[in-house]
Amino acid sequence: MVMSRLLGLGITVVSLLLFIPQILKIQFAQSGEGISLLSQLLGLFACFAVTFYSYAKGYVFIQWGDSFFVTIQMVIIIIQILWFSSRQAYAAVFLAFCWTISCAVMGEYIPIDVLAMLQAISIPVVIVAKFLQIRANYQRQSTGQLSVISVFLQFAGCLARIFTSLKETGDQLMIITYIIATLLNGIIFVQFLLYWSNAEMKKKVS
Repeated sequence: MVMSRLLGLGITVVSLLLFIPQILKIQFAQSGEGISLLSQLLGLFACFAVTFYSYAKGYVFIQWGDSFFVTIQMVIIIIQILWFSSRQAYAAVFLAFCWTISCAVMGEYIPIDVLAMLQAISIPVVIVAKFLQIRANYQRQSTGQLSVISVFLQFAGCLARIFTSLKETGDQLMIITYIIATLLNGIIFVQFLLYWSNAEMKKKVS
């Protein structure tokens, strides 16, 4: 139990920086090219579901704190994608929507049964979200503006979360979600290794 708590704390701390490399890469490039917006939106839905469900169930923060911090960072990434594609109005509406939903959950206006259903739905959502990114990478034979550091940290974090979920909550919905996310993040990480030479060649040509 102690090891599980320490691991959970470590994952939560690391999650503070999980998507910082990705955010900086988009910011410096002033572009979200190569990053599937739909994939990011679906991924955000899954993170929202885990965060809100865990909060409502009263699980200890270190068990779901990483999802909380990842949710914030994913919101920033989606806003960046919209902003740098000249859709600033959509970015503002999106931010307002996220704030409204968060307030509704914290105010306990959404029943726990609904949150549990969203958590269950997040499993196929994770599959679709990652599949879209995997397919986009395959079609371009490139990972675009995706950050290899962020993808690897996602893979390692989800892998560790399988263990902490088994020890801390035993919640099968969360365990299944993390197993699937680990496998799919692993595939995306392998794509970095496969397409690395393509990215280097493009840099030389440019």
